Amino acid sequence: MTTCCKTACLALLTTSFVPAQHDHEHHAATDPTQAVAGWRIEDIAMPDGVAPEIGGIALNSRGELLIATRRSGIWIATPTPNVGDFAWRPFTRHSLHNPMGILVLSDGDLLVPQMPELTRIRDTDGDGTADSFEAVTTGWGVSGNYHETNAGPIPDGEGNWFVAVGTASHNGPTFAHVRGEFSPIGRRGRNFSAVEWKGWVVKVTPDGEVLPYANGFRANNGITLGPDGKLWVTDNQGDWRGTSPIYHVVEGGFYGHPSSLVWRDDHPGDDPLNYPLEKLEAMRTRAAVELPQGDVCNSPSEPLFDDTGGAFGPFTGQMFVGDIAGPRILRVMLEEVAGVMQGAVIPFQEGGSMRGGTNRLCFSPDGRTLYAGQTYRGWGKPSEGLQRITFTGMVPQEIVSVSLTGTGFRLTTTQPLDAAKAGSPANYSISHFHYDYGRRYGSPKREVTEVRVQSAVLSPNGKTVELTLDTPLTRHVLYRIDCTNVGGIEHPVAHYTVNALR
Repeated sequence: MTTCCKTACLALLTTSFVPAQHDHEHHAATDPTQAVAGWRIEDIAMPDGVAPEIGGIALNSRGELLIATRRSGIWIATPTPNVGDFAWRPFTRHSLHNPMGILVLSDGDLLVPQMPELTRIRDTDGDGTADSFEAVTTGWGVSGNYHETNAGPIPDGEGNWFVAVGTASHNGPTFAHVRGEFSPIGRRGRNFSAVEWKGWVVKVTPDGEVLPYANGFRANNGITLGPDGKLWVTDNQGDWRGTSPIYHVVEGGFYGHPSSLVWRDDHPGDDPLNYPLEKLEAMRTRAAVELPQGDVCNSPSEPLFDDTGGAFGPFTGQMFVGDIAGPRILRVMLEEVAGVMQGAVIPFQEGGSMRGGTNRLCFSPDGRTLYAGQTYRGWGKPSEGLQRITFTGMVPQEIVSVSLTGTGFRLTTTQPLDAAKAGSPANYSISHFHYDYGRRYGSPKREVTEVRVQSAVLSPNGKTVELTLDTPLTRHVLYRIDCTNVGGIEHPVAHYTVNALR
């Protein structure tokens, strides 16, 4: 058995509870087999004695479900029709150090990001349990702060892996002895980057080299590649985050949180927290989509694109995102306008049987089922665990897309709308607002402005309505589009982030 010394030592360090920034409201699940608007939600029984704190979830080539837990290792089960019949077996009982992802290289060969390293975990003798733990890389620093979690890894299509490396928090200390170079300047601030590549997205090569890719992140707990090869990262509301964002990430980009600037090659050595706001504003790339805090999402996690070709319902190509701090999964509709990514967010499942803490997502091999691995980590009542959401074949009335036009928005629904209601401009309520950018923790909505709908033109098939506003569209705001009075739509409110105009 080969074991990384640093992993063996650091895994003994605490992954203990740290007081949360906020107490978020939790809604208890109801009937665990209730069908909610075309999808059946079921609670899957966890292995006996295993705390329901899931940091990674994946399926292997045999269709077996793998879960990486916070304190109880990695477990495997073959999904069964009855959610109570999953026969769990341990792949490893070793307590990993805050694992926040699983990549299946092959059956019995996994990559898992821990706080100190990216680890390859293998079953080399074919007995079904892991016997080899190898550090692929230890190429980022470790300060000992509880908040420094790492999400991924995501293949880049060229043999490397992306990893999202999170910042540290002022709520916890750093150790007297750290791994890697220590930056006294980077140590400052509410969320900080005291050692290398905290607040970055990095690439890890097969030989373990860590290549810095983009920076300016805070708590980047979700990362994925879209079907078109674009890289996406979710981040969390906090300092330098008015609300939670979803970023389209490109190499060399800066995404707003200044602490990690100290590790750029071109950094002059001064304190980036003292930069004028105008300088940081000019440097940063805005979020493609912002998620209104409290109304839509409180703590976004792993994004997952629907590549099921319709097996999971009518949302092929769209992004699903979990919320760790609330009982919901979101649906994100993206488009490119004038070379810039932007789009709308709308709830997919919320309340009812949906539990909170959704941290990681994966689809079943046939695409009909979405598995949700959940953990609250102290941000809510301990009712998290594992759920599966299965498409029943019934297509509910939903907004399936929101697109920007030159004068307003085009909405398409899954079913025909009532012509009289949908064609009446008075039945739509639209407003726009924005969030502050700056060092304070979060931001209230600013300059909430009501906008009148001048006309609503319904397509001949009744599924598309084009809304023309009576004032010109505005950049760098969120438009709240409320179709409640149109009637019959399961989730009638969408928020569209405007970065560019047509």
